Amino acid sequence: MEKHVEQLETQLQEAAAKFPPNPGVYLFKDELGRVLYVGKAQSLRVRVRSYFRESGDGRASIEFLVRRSRSLEYVVTDTEQEALILENNLIKKHRPRYNVVFKDDKTYVNLRLSTDHAYPRLTVVRRPRRDGAVYFGPFASAGSVRQTLRTIGRIFPMRTCTDADFASRTRPCLYHYIKRCPAPCVGRADPQDYAETIRRVTMFLKGRGDELLKSLRDTMERQSAERRYEEAARTRDQLFALQRVIERQRISSPQRSERDVFAVYRRGERLVIQLLSVRSGEVQDAETFRHGNALEATGEHLASFVNQYYQARANVPDEILVSDELPDREALEVLFSEKAKRRVHITVPKRGQPGKLVELARKNARVAFEDGDGSARNTAVLEDLQEMLSIERYPRRIECFDISNIQGSKAVGSGVVFIDGEPAKSFYRRYKIRTVAGSDDTGMMREVLERRIMRGLKDGNLPDLLIVDGGKGQLNVALDVMKHFGVDAVSVIALAKVRDDKNRKMRGQERVYLPGMDDSILLDRESPALFLLERIRDEAHRFAVGYHRVLRGRGMGESKLDGIPGVGAILKRRLLAEFGSVDRIRKAPVEAVAAVPGLSPRKAQAIKDALG
Repeated sequence: MEKHVEQLETQLQEAAAKFPPNPGVYLFKDELGRVLYVGKAQSLRVRVRSYFRESGDGRASIEFLVRRSRSLEYVVTDTEQEALILENNLIKKHRPRYNVVFKDDKTYVNLRLSTDHAYPRLTVVRRPRRDGAVYFGPFASAGSVRQTLRTIGRIFPMRTCTDADFASRTRPCLYHYIKRCPAPCVGRADPQDYAETIRRVTMFLKGRGDELLKSLRDTMERQSAERRYEEAARTRDQLFALQRVIERQRISSPQRSERDVFAVYRRGERLVIQLLSVRSGEVQDAETFRHGNALEATGEHLASFVNQYYQARANVPDEILVSDELPDREALEVLFSEKAKRRVHITVPKRGQPGKLVELARKNARVAFEDGDGSARNTAVLEDLQEMLSIERYPRRIECFDISNIQGSKAVGSGVVFIDGEPAKSFYRRYKIRTVAGSDDTGMMREVLERRIMRGLKDGNLPDLLIVDGGKGQLNVALDVMKHFGVDAVSVIALAKVRDDKNRKMRGQERVYLPGMDDSILLDRESPALFLLERIRDEAHRFAVGYHRVLRGRGMGESKLDGIPGVGAILKRRLLAEFGSVDRIRKAPVEAVAAVPGLSPRKAQAIKDALG
């Protein structure tokens, strides 16, 4: 097996040596032709040959990528900028497992301000259209945009009803009485005042907070000088409320240019990218992106992500601050400057206000890493588990399989999934045993694992660690299945409770069977990693037993009536209610059976004949 892998790597190395020295994009593919990784290079030959250097290229996980690959392909481009565009398109098309992929999954929303109505309103929309309306955004999520709407509603009263409601309403709604709407629907709003409110809302959403504050102060002073004290009081309340909102958002900055700040926090193959959007000195939005299969250097993943992000978005800011040096920085600057039609700078600030912004984003990335895809405690436990079991990959996705049957009857299998140390119940699966009869637990386990691995290869979602409930026999079956399908990226163990040799009862300790070891190992009973393994195995057992009980319960409702043509559930219930059992139906005269509602003498005779 090892010799075969070395031969494949030699073939890949020979293919890389024939790559041209031009800029372009290269693709690593697996045995099924699926794209594992897409990369961009200024010189394809130099870049791809670096993967096969004996000294390595500084990335411990790259060997893992090479060992999984079976072919290499490339596409030549005229410039680095064209290579960046092509890289983005190929990542978007193939969504390779080992690329950091920007997932634009329609969670980004916008605010739409209508312009075709005398009294415009704000609405939440997914995608802007060319309909003459004014759009603000995109916002990170529907939650963030609705929070913005609530803020606007408290400070600037404006209508929220649909045009149909507006046209049909005869009296003000609740929003008018809580001072959130001036009730233009029933003629209580002054058109000029409403237009002024829309102007202020527009300024607020465009990030012109300081300008809006000054405008409100001037208006308040003018209203007060003209002795319009009630109006001045309303303007004062708006001013104070707006000041509180802006103070919560503001990060003081001597520059007013638009900035996006990207920072990375990484641990092993998992990383979090945090984005802060700064407009007019204020942090106006924040987005978090998580990735679990990062094999390349952090700067390369960040460069690829930033490239994807702005090719999917319309707005490119004046300045992009990043936490790590980007290998494609100059090419990205040229590409983004062409897109924005103005000079765009990408910098890695170390001090001053830009450095503080990057550090703030980095802190947020770390918090998101520890609190998002699993707590810091779970991360530490999984790292201990990786070391304790001596497995190659960080076990982010763990799957456990169990078999449940009573002397081979109603045999079922279960597969449970834990991601970052927590159950991911949407991925749980149940399996009816189809091909194995009797009490052959290992045969049943083989069937379940074959079905799971076949589906995993098709969908590209194999686990990092696979656990089978049982001993060495189940472990050997699992290893044989992996070998049969050519899967070498999944670590496999078996887990079984220790039995007391005298009374055959469980002793509460766990015995772990590892590949290549003749003897099992006993895990420390106080180990958090052991508790996690027990929890996963017990969940698989619970899930399998639960399914088995369901099938047994269904079986209790079965009878010899089920296979008779023309006897459905309703007629079956009537017959059993009348006679009490199948045996009594068999002994009853045809005339008595035919007397059951829904039965004719001919059908009654057919039932009697079928029952013997």
